[in-house]
Amino acid sequence: MNVSTLLNTAANQASSSQQNRQAEPPPAAESKQATPGNDETFIDKAYRSLVLNRMGVDTEQLEEIEQKVEELESKSNLTKDEKDKLESLIKARDQLFEEAMRRQAEEGNSSQPSVTSNGIPTEIANKYDPRAISPDDMSLLAKDLHEAGVISWEQRSRMSFQFVKTHFYKTYTPESQQVDPSEPMDFVKVWEERVKANEYFNVPADQKARDQGILDVLRRV
Repeated sequence: MNVSTLLNTAANQASSSQQNRQAEPPPAAESKQATPGNDETFIDKAYRSLVLNRMGVDTEQLEEIEQKVEELESKSNLTKDEKDKLESLIKARDQLFEEAMRRQAEEGNSSQPSVTSNGIPTEIANKYDPRAISPDDMSLLAKDLHEAGVISWEQRSRMSFQFVKTHFYKTYTPESQQVDPSEPMDFVKVWEERVKANEYFNVPADQKARDQGILDVLRRV
């Protein structure tokens, strides 16, 4: 396993922090002047430590292993026991990185919402029933689907708009076409009728596709 490759995987996560540090003014000079080589080594160690911490690697254990590896590798001739010990230390070092990467992968997967076989987030599918849902809840469903990236903003707007009964605003919509905002209804059927009406009135192709997309989503929820 290439350890430097694993380090590079997490290096981008720390790049913004490094840029912020570069933008800060340099610290005041200490009484003991540091040589350019020592200063560069310190920066490299600090940056590597930051990357390792972001990866979740046990830095103390890693430093202990690397110190032992360095001591053995510095010897010109190794005994069989020393060679075996060196190999064991290298495997232990690699295992630290493997475990850190595995934990990162597991945390990343757990943060992603689960979806049904139809591609709808499970939380949404369990919460709503488009065949028995009120107009008010339909607006909430449209909002949740849009935030989950399932539908577009235009589709959300069309799903949310209903001719609701109201005592505060005059409407010219026939009473038969007005709906009670709190009364459950079959919105799959509503959108099936709208899609059929689009064909009858020959509406623009983009609107046909948008409405058909809404119907397809509602059938999958």
